[in-house]
Order: sequence, then structure tokens, then C-alpha cells
Amino acid sequence: MHIPHHLFLYTRVHKDLKNIPKDVKTMIFGMFVYVLAWGIIDPFFAIFVHNIVQNYFFTSIFYGMLFVVGAVVALPAGALADKVNKIKVTVFSMFLYPILGLLYFSVPFLSSTVGLVVLFFSRLFHGVIGTFWVVEESFIREKSPKSETSATFGLYITAYRFCFVLAPLIVIPLVLFFGLNLENVQWLLLFLIPFSILGGLIISKIKSTKGTPFSKAVKEVVVQDKVIKKEFKDLQALGFVGYFTLLIGFFMMSIQTIVVFLIPLHAVSLNLGLIEISLLFALMNLPFLFSFFFAELADSLGKTNVIAVGFVIASIALAAIAFDNSLSFVFFAAAFVLGIIVAIIQPAVNGLITDITPRVNDGEMTGLFTATVRVSGFISVLLLGFLAESYGLHFPFLVFAFLILLMAGITFATKSKVVVRI
Repeated sequence: MHIPHHLFLYTRVHKDLKNIPKDVKTMIFGMFVYVLAWGIIDPFFAIFVHNIVQNYFFTSIFYGMLFVVGAVVALPAGALADKVNKIKVTVFSMFLYPILGLLYFSVPFLSSTVGLVVLFFSRLFHGVIGTFWVVEESFIREKSPKSETSATFGLYITAYRFCFVLAPLIVIPLVLFFGLNLENVQWLLLFLIPFSILGGLIISKIKSTKGTPFSKAVKEVVVQDKVIKKEFKDLQALGFVGYFTLLIGFFMMSIQTIVVFLIPLHAVSLNLGLIEISLLFALMNLPFLFSFFFAELADSLGKTNVIAVGFVIASIALAAIAFDNSLSFVFFAAAFVLGIIVAIIQPAVNGLITDITPRVNDGEMTGLFTATVRVSGFISVLLLGFLAESYGLHFPFLVFAFLILLMAGITFATKSKVVVRI
């Protein structure tokens, strides 16, 4: 008997959800609660920094510091993830975020010089503790059934991005009833305090597995394993498919950097306020609610096919914003399309990383991929800031439209060489 396609898809999704282990679901829920804070903060963080430095390039430097520190620490963090108790490290890291929130919040109230110093060290601190993402993502990869890799990360990304649909809407009553505006967005950073603590408490309920004591694990990684050399040796063992996948991750992060860094600044230049920017970000993240279904699509049609087509459409959307010289439907439509594209290709890229990685090296490959993504974020944000300050906010969209279209062509031309290694 022929089963209707929509019923078949529902049945498959329901089956895949049941196959995801309980501990993975608990981790995803705890991260959901924690990320609610960033769902409120992220649309306005570039604006927060620009309010302080008043220069797009300097804004990109402070913004990009997080990527640099994260890239350096991600490599040893990935190796540590294979040794330490992942739950304890994740919970401890999350309990440090209230301190970070208070540091950021204090910057606008300090003198110019002292404020910049505090902002500098806050970004360093943020980059270090932010590497817990390597540990918790390694936990998810480790516990995920190999046959459901994209499906698991589809659920993970759906929960993660739902925060960015729901949380920006919290800003609206703050504007209407408490007078919040673009000049005092630092108050939003205080949301880090309750949400990170609650998320950590939820994750702490996961039954911990024994791991090497942290200090001993660090010694093993740095002294015995020679972590950076070992991780690149593991990457060489993967061959072309490893390098190609990291290059895809590089450009995926470039698109995400445009979304979180350049689009908010561009929106301010178009005289949009907090409410409009909140609604814009909720709209851009709405497609991520269907990440689970997009992940099924990637598994069915082929991950590299989905990624290549996504790059082409993203390039068109960026070009549309570049040539739109006023606030119009084109800007909102193109931003929404970018949200759709990232929602489609992100679970495909994560699934591809998991597919090509031997189970014993899940943490190391997660660390190497995270480092690559963060280097991409740093390079992208510096280039975006330089181009915006030198040539105006429209020009960076055009440059990246060309680069991403070029990557789409490379992906189409070489996809037959990508061999999945389970």
C-alpha cells in the first residue's frame, strides 16, 4: 500500500526522535534554556560594541576576539573532550557565565579607557569558557546513533534556534514598558545570569560517566598527546574529505557571521529600532524550527548536494541586499532567505562531520572543526568591518556574495570525491 509522503515523513521523524537517547535530549533541553539568554542578546551585541567604539572596523576587532580565543582553545578542548567528564565540565563552564554577564554590563558605566580594557578581557574570558560547546557537542556526537547523525543535530539545532525565535520577542515588552532603546542595550546582558544557572542545573541531572581528572587530562593532552600535531595528523588521515568538509564549515560560518554581525548594524543604518530588529531576527530564525526536517532532507538527497545549492541561494540573497539602497521588502525577504539557507545547510554540515569521523576521534574532530569555524568567524568579521568602514555597509554583502558563489561552484565540482567514512 502506498503511504502518502507527508505521512511517511511524519512517521520517520517520530521514529528518529524515539531513537535519540534520553541523555542527549536532556543535554539539548539544558542548552535550550541557557541559549535563551543569547537569543535575547545576540541580535544586539554588535550594536552594543559599536555604541562603545563608534567604528565598524574596531567593532569587528572586539567582536572577532571571541573567535580567535575560541579557535586557539578549541583544539586542546576537543582532545580533552575525549578524556574528561563531559557533564561536569559543561556544568562548571555554564556557572561562569553570570560573571561574564556582569563584566559586559559594567563596560558602558566605566571611563572610556577602563571600559575598553574590561571589554577586551571580557572577550578573552568569553572565548575561553565558550569552548564548553566543544565538550557538549562531542557528548551529543558520542551518544548519537550513527544512522541518525543529521536527525540528532537537526533536533539540536531546532531547539537551539527556537531560542532565537522566542527570545527576541522578550525584548518587545522591555521596549514598550521599560523604555529600553538602542543606546542602553547593555541591560539585556543581565539575562545571562538566570538562564545559564538554570541550564547548568538541568544538564547536571545527566548521569556522569567516569573521566580523567581535568588536571591530569590537560597534562596528557599537552605533554603526551601533542594535541595540535595529533589532530592535524588525524585530519590528514581523513584525506581530501576532511579538508573539504572544513572548507565548507568555513563558508557556512561566514554566512552566519554576516547574519549576527553585519545585518544588525545595517538595520540600525536603516533606522530600525529594537522592536523591528527583534522581529527581524525572530523571522530569520523561524526556518530553524524545521531543521529536523531539513536534516532528513540532507540524509535523503545527499549532504553535499544540499550544501552546494544552499550556497548558491545565499549568494543571491547577499547580492540582493547589496543592491538594495533603502529600507524595503527586499531587505527583509533576503534576510529571511539567509535564515532558511543556514537552517538547511547547518545540520547537513554537522552530519557530514559526524559521518566522516571515526567514533574514537569524535572529540578531536569536533575541536578541529570548531577551531576552523571560529577562524572563519574571525577572518569574516574583520573583513566585514574593514569593508563596511572603508566602503559603506552595502559593499561587504557584495564581496561575500561572490566568494560564497565561488565556493558553491567548488562544491558542485568536487562533491563526487567526498566519500563518507563510517
